[in-house]
Amino acid sequence: MVLNAEHLSLTLGAGRAEVLRDVSLQLDRGEVVLLEGSSGSGKTALGVTLCGLLPPWAGNWDLHGRIRLAGVTVEQGRWNSEAGILLENPWTQLSGMKETVREELAFPLECRGVSRGEIPEIVERYAMLLGVADLLLRQVHTLSGGELQRVLTAGALVTRPRFLFLDRPLTEIDFGFRRNLLDVIRSQVKEDGGGALLVEDPWLMPGERFSRVLRLDGGVLGEFGGEAANGEALPEKSVPRRNSPCGTLLRAEGLSFGYDPGRMVLEGVSFSIGHGEITFITGPNGAGKSTLGRILTGILRPHAGELFLDGISYHEIRQRDTMSRVGFALQNAGLHLSRSTVREELELAERWGHPPGPLTGILGLDRVLDTHPLELTQSGRKLLALALATGANRWVAVLDEPTQYQDGDGFRRIADAVRFLSGEGVAILLISHDPRLYREFPEAGEIALGR
Repeated sequence: MVLNAEHLSLTLGAGRAEVLRDVSLQLDRGEVVLLEGSSGSGKTALGVTLCGLLPPWAGNWDLHGRIRLAGVTVEQGRWNSEAGILLENPWTQLSGMKETVREELAFPLECRGVSRGEIPEIVERYAMLLGVADLLLRQVHTLSGGELQRVLTAGALVTRPRFLFLDRPLTEIDFGFRRNLLDVIRSQVKEDGGGALLVEDPWLMPGERFSRVLRLDGGVLGEFGGEAANGEALPEKSVPRRNSPCGTLLRAEGLSFGYDPGRMVLEGVSFSIGHGEITFITGPNGAGKSTLGRILTGILRPHAGELFLDGISYHEIRQRDTMSRVGFALQNAGLHLSRSTVREELELAERWGHPPGPLTGILGLDRVLDTHPLELTQSGRKLLALALATGANRWVAVLDEPTQYQDGDGFRRIADAVRFLSGEGVAILLISHDPRLYREFPEAGEIALGR
């Protein structure tokens, strides 16, 4: 047996909220188990606790029960070398001490005293397995979200831990590589006689089979067989599409851009989008989707080509005016947050001339107005970031992975927000690997990159 957890009960925070209730879990050699549950159900808390990483700064917490990993009792706050973890938000897992991908992958091996002669071969092996061998010399801060997720998954595997807890490893992985990543995990677990617990949305991997499928609901763990479910049924649409697109609002002609000399991310990209039109920006990891979003927002300037907003060239518009007209809901929602409560965040957006208005209710933020933004779940932070980036007086909204981390309710709220904004005449550009979003807006256009 790899892992044995018995009668875990966890309360968290000043209000002593019950997160886990008498949870018992066994993981045998070679098992890859899927853990499902709605947003805020405690999946991440369970995985972090199993790894012994429930930290003191998480607030007042009280844990009862026993965990044994590879025959050793797990103590919270004491690192167990047999545990490997991929955090829900990959941006928080970079070491902060290394510059390149190669150095980042070597770092966990260095920490465990692996000889310098062995490290390069191990790093290159896992870089090949995760499809990032061509990124080894790249600066980690230049990676796309999907590239970063692949690198950090490799970083969780390089030390060959007996137990893997992978929290949403597929959310930013392009369609074509998801099965490859799951196969790499299965192969390593089988080879090492270990076990893996994955938290992931089943709609990202329809038909994939697992040793078992567990669901956490109200702090209670249940089992649902050995195949990924199809996901929750989505609530009915509640915001109708009111207007039809008309007139060109945003036009791009021959955009090209590269971060490094001689390596272009975008080349000759041209398109036009009308008022109220919904358009997907598609392409594999590293194709330049988020980079294009930054160019459209005015954060980056293209090396070649030209952009027009309502017929006026970006060269004739001050950068701050461009950024005021074109909203960008960033992939890392935490970068939007700077105040002590959700209410204060929304008030600041209003002072800047972008009151969220009806979006506050559509996105369910009216229920958490007095909550600190960092106390929200990852899905809650994404909802808040969307409201902050798309308030009144925006003409264009670029939404980078907006439905990431969302359960059925969160997805419906975001889809309703997109439909509301489109009805107000806002041009919407969606960067997403979520198949639910493509089904929701079959009428949407497409800007295909990297093909």
